[in-house]
Amino acid sequence: MSDAEVNSVCSRSRHRIIVGVLAAVSVCGVAGVVLAIYFATGNSTHDSSGKTLAWKEDDAVIPTEEPFGEIKDGRKVKRFTFTNKNNITVRIISYGATITDILMPDKNGVILDISLGFDTAAEYEDRHTKIGAALGRITERLKGAKFTIDGVEYNVSANEGQNQVHGGFYGFDSKLFDAKIKGNKVEMTYVSPDGEEGFPGELTSVISFQLTNENELILDYRATTTKATPINLSNHVYFNLEGHKAGKNGDHLISVFSDTYVPIDEALLPKGDGELATVNGTIFDFQNPTLVRKVINDFIVSCYSFGDRGTRKHVARLENPTNGRYIDVFTTEPGLDVYFSSRMKPNLYGKDGAMYGPFEDGGVCLIPMQLPSGVNMPNFPDTILRPEEIYTQRTIYKFGVK
Repeated sequence: MSDAEVNSVCSRSRHRIIVGVLAAVSVCGVAGVVLAIYFATGNSTHDSSGKTLAWKEDDAVIPTEEPFGEIKDGRKVKRFTFTNKNNITVRIISYGATITDILMPDKNGVILDISLGFDTAAEYEDRHTKIGAALGRITERLKGAKFTIDGVEYNVSANEGQNQVHGGFYGFDSKLFDAKIKGNKVEMTYVSPDGEEGFPGELTSVISFQLTNENELILDYRATTTKATPINLSNHVYFNLEGHKAGKNGDHLISVFSDTYVPIDEALLPKGDGELATVNGTIFDFQNPTLVRKVINDFIVSCYSFGDRGTRKHVARLENPTNGRYIDVFTTEPGLDVYFSSRMKPNLYGKDGAMYGPFEDGGVCLIPMQLPSGVNMPNFPDTILRPEEIYTQRTIYKFGVK
């Protein structure tokens, strides 16, 4: 599904969070049909080692599948690997739909892993850090751990004081997804039962991963529900362009292409009924490349606003001026959370013997999303998905060297 097709479908939602199936088909024609069949195509074969190999397509990056241990209840975890012609490798596991590794060269051709993570499925389950994992049903914080839809108040799990963060005690980061190769993509599906963490409706979410030879890691999200429910899906990958275990998080330069952000209170919730403010003259101003070290000790988290939902936007760039690696972030979402690991646990053992921690010892998170706590912020766009609608979003991380 091309960016143009995604934009054609999504732009009709404007401030709305969703796209109706019938409207997509009747108004968008072919694009609507593509949306309906997008996640239902593909086949696979197996090689002599037992790995699943997807069908081959000219200039496509073909993922492979292999076992990645199991979780405590004995269910098996799968790992999928993409490697493109530019020596970029991305690995994803079915536990939490988690991005575990991103290997890329620098300007001298030195290949390093630039994403934080762990060595085993057991560590992802036990550490429960959300590193690299899917976020849902709600990304970021939900004020008061409650909301009202159509006159009915719902109380959801409060896992941070009186509020909820990232979907509750056991959000999507701790779920085993049904994962398979479909064509040149990996598709991961999770069905969240009605009432899970207090949310109404059975929510079926599909996350599709694709790596291209244009160095784009594409995350496509789709969801449907049996009852009206808030939704705000994303991924919590941590980047360190010096290499995941190098530290020196402050060496990054960050650019965020927005002059507007969401002011937050002491609980990291949007102020009032959802306010927007200018970044000019604040530590949140990254309109020009800014050295992370200048703000890292005073910056907890900030969500930036980019207007309407549904159209592809270039929202941010992260770069390392020493080795030349950079990441451009594109999304159809109206917001971007920026986080410099300020609240990461200290002395957190990671993969390959790494030791992670807050601030300089962590990574940079660039999390496309809808505006935080949108379901109970009257001034923010609607974030409710209804049974006759389909939620979609696309996020692209494009890797480069200069």
